[in-house]
Amino acid sequence: MKTPREDEIPLSLGARFLNVPTLFFIIHLAALFLPGRMVLRTRMYSPVPFTVVLVFAWLFFQYKLAREEGRQAARDVGAIVLGFLALWELAVSKLDLLPFVFVPAPENVFFIYVRDYRLILSGFLRSMFLLLTGFGASLLLGISLGIAVGWVPRLRKAIFPIAKALSTVPAMIYGPYLVVMMPTFTSASILVIFCGTFWSLFMNMINRVGTIDQRIINTAKILNVKTRTMLFNIILPYTIPLIINDLTVFLSISVMTLTVAEMIGADRGMGFYIKRSLDYANYTQAFAGIFFIAVVITILNALIGVLRKKLVKWKY
Repeated sequence: MKTPREDEIPLSLGARFLNVPTLFFIIHLAALFLPGRMVLRTRMYSPVPFTVVLVFAWLFFQYKLAREEGRQAARDVGAIVLGFLALWELAVSKLDLLPFVFVPAPENVFFIYVRDYRLILSGFLRSMFLLLTGFGASLLLGISLGIAVGWVPRLRKAIFPIAKALSTVPAMIYGPYLVVMMPTFTSASILVIFCGTFWSLFMNMINRVGTIDQRIINTAKILNVKTRTMLFNIILPYTIPLIINDLTVFLSISVMTLTVAEMIGADRGMGFYIKRSLDYANYTQAFAGIFFIAVVITILNALIGVLRKKLVKWKY
């Protein structure tokens, strides 16, 4: 008889609630309502927003734990995240072991989202406009030009070394120059994001089209397939899984480039919010901005994962 895997065994009530992440969650909830030493030296904001975040994290862990796949990973990730939050709460808010100026209390950090939600939302929308415009343009041109150049051997041999050399130069190096040179910060940011991902994407597409299985090409030529059909119905579907798998990397690079550009010359945006907070030594706001960017990147990567499942139905 086949022994069922752990993921296939229905969870009992004890397995759902008697685990390390839930233990950290209970400890953290209890600690929130205990008197702390940090309140004697600095102002403590309402713990309600942080409590909501903590409950949401535990409920998300329960959702992952209830699924048939990845239960052990859910336990490990839940233990790390909830354990980190509990350690942060105890070390900073309750025991006051770290300098509160540089390491703010978690209650204060998450209260920033309630106090500055208009400013954060406005900056988020501005950043997303710049990100989607620059990243979308690099994606469109990098894929289309990469396929065209990779398909022609002469162009591939001439342009690939140039693209390889240019792709090694980070856009953050010449980003300040573009910010100064372009007429507006919007155009400069879009160009910086575009340059940050275009050359690497363009080079990868050239390389993938040039190394496609020759048997596929020969079979299409025998069937007298036209060039347009070859490019859009054979080569493009062949490269789509590879493109989507790399989207998370290129997206992270784009967000990093955007943040640096906003810290140089923007008057709003996610990077500007962090830069302004650091200029005024408001590390509570800076922590909130950093966590917000991390959540945005995580959500965008999750959306790419959904896109991968929807668009890519084939493997090779």
